Amino acid sequence: MRKLTICLLLTLMATASVSGVFAQSPTGASGESPTSPAAKPADVDLNNVQKQIYRDYERFEKSLYDVAEQMRRKDPEQAEVLYRARSKSQEENLLAEMELIAELLRSGDGANGKKSAQYGPAVDRQKELLVRMASILKLLKSLDGRQSLADEVKQIQELLKDTNRIIAGQKDVRAETLRGRKSDQLKDSQEKVAKKAQDLADKIDRRDAEKKKEADGDEQNSDQNKGEDSDKKGSDSENKPSGSEQKPSESGDEKKPGEGESKSGEQKPKDGQKPQEGEQSEGGEKSEQGEQSEQSPESQKGQQSQKGQQPQQGEQSKQQQQRSEQQKDEKTPGRDQLEEARKQMQKAIEDLLDKKNDDAVKDQDAAVARLEELKAQLEEILRQLRQEEKESYLTLLEARFQNMLRRQLQVNSETKRLDGIPKESRAQQGYSSKTNEIRNEQEDNLLDAGKALNLLREEGSSVAFPEAVEQMQKNMHVVVNRLGTQDTGKTTQLVETLVVETLEEMIEAFQQELKKQEEQQQQQGKPQQQSQPQDPALVDQIAELKMIRSLQLQINRITQQLDSEIDSSANVDSDQQSLIDDIELRQKRIQEATYDLSVGRNK
Repeated sequence: MRKLTICLLLTLMATASVSGVFAQSPTGASGESPTSPAAKPADVDLNNVQKQIYRDYERFEKSLYDVAEQMRRKDPEQAEVLYRARSKSQEENLLAEMELIAELLRSGDGANGKKSAQYGPAVDRQKELLVRMASILKLLKSLDGRQSLADEVKQIQELLKDTNRIIAGQKDVRAETLRGRKSDQLKDSQEKVAKKAQDLADKIDRRDAEKKKEADGDEQNSDQNKGEDSDKKGSDSENKPSGSEQKPSESGDEKKPGEGESKSGEQKPKDGQKPQEGEQSEGGEKSEQGEQSEQSPESQKGQQSQKGQQPQQGEQSKQQQQRSEQQKDEKTPGRDQLEEARKQMQKAIEDLLDKKNDDAVKDQDAAVARLEELKAQLEEILRQLRQEEKESYLTLLEARFQNMLRRQLQVNSETKRLDGIPKESRAQQGYSSKTNEIRNEQEDNLLDAGKALNLLREEGSSVAFPEAVEQMQKNMHVVVNRLGTQDTGKTTQLVETLVVETLEEMIEAFQQELKKQEEQQQQQGKPQQQSQPQDPALVDQIAELKMIRSLQLQINRITQQLDSEIDSSANVDSDQQSLIDDIELRQKRIQEATYDLSVGRNK
């Protein structure tokens, strides 16, 4: 999973690098071919570079399916995320978009004369492509990052608790200073607070060092994967030469790999003989030019192609290095304020030794102010982490329910088809075996519903949605039992329809929340700390109320269906009685969930 994420990151970087070549140039951005030497990158064939990105992404998309198939039984949760990422990639039609961009970047002889590359439209499409690829990357990272997000939330919470204790301690020392306690006692109390501040600083430094170590590890993994890709490309280029390299030379002799690079008529040193010292003393440039002149035109073309890609690779590695350095040098926000607070505490200690209590109070006030700034910074980090955690849960749940919805629609369609077979023809058309097949599919969906319920309970902020999943599980149990008795009738179909409606409503709610998350991220420049909750709920109160209303409507529909089935003069069979008892329990659960939501037990 991690390797796939790194592969997609490399593809994103490569696409951004190709887009940046002409996006930074005014002439290139206009859609016309740049003519000045400064605007035109030397010998960069962007068409071929984009085609290589296309091939890389094609392999990546195939790997998503292959890895998902391998993990399907051992880790179905991760497999579902990979399936969802592949489906999203295909829905976005990314490969076709890359192919179109490559065509826009192609220049050469056309039907109406010389064809120029259309850099402007290519850059616009690449920007849009990057946004769509980033959404797939977010989906892949949602599973990998969930545990690390939870760990980081826990770390920040601990730092925040320590900060609050230090603030309270510093305020107590300040109050004692104002009351005029003995300087020796005040000094001891201030030193204890300063020691706690130093311990907090050490804890933050250890955390930053661990993050730096992780960033170094990610960089090494990225470089390793990049090197493997380069090796693959190198071997491909050796094993599969281009059309120009396959053509025979002008002299009619076909150049074979491993033969000498010199042209006919030029002397080659004998085996084991070194070049003369005079030939080497003229400097690296002459030596390089000599080697170039001895190479064949085909080899020179290969070198020019490699040189043309060097600006691309250089820019890509430069961007990667800048990001890596930024991660390495990044400190926990508020660390500088903590250091300033410690300095103010030391000044207060010196003032207390000199019996300058008024000056000590000023230093203590300054220390409290700096600590409050640290607290605000940590609270903002915690808010952002909780938003990321929420987005991770929403993404995972939406992917799981989408997969369940596809499977449930197949079950419903097949149930309806089987029910349409006349009873006298069912034995000949394999009615029994096909009913068992869709029953097995329904059981698979039932298992997935249990995993989704565990995720919702783990998140813990929703009341109606866990209850909806539990009632959906009960509906699935009803379907499994009825299909086990070869019952594909109206009641079975109604319960299956209710399962689909529950899935669709939950998916819609999660998608709306994800959309709200994106809108909030776009408005990050505005101050929102006071308006947003510290611990954001998975879905808002309106979505919770809508879900409870839907659950009540489902009970009403099942009750009406049972009423139409049961003849008042006939006895109720065991399946019908079981469903009636189940509906009674569901009604009680909905009542409890409504009460819990009204008193805010989920907060």
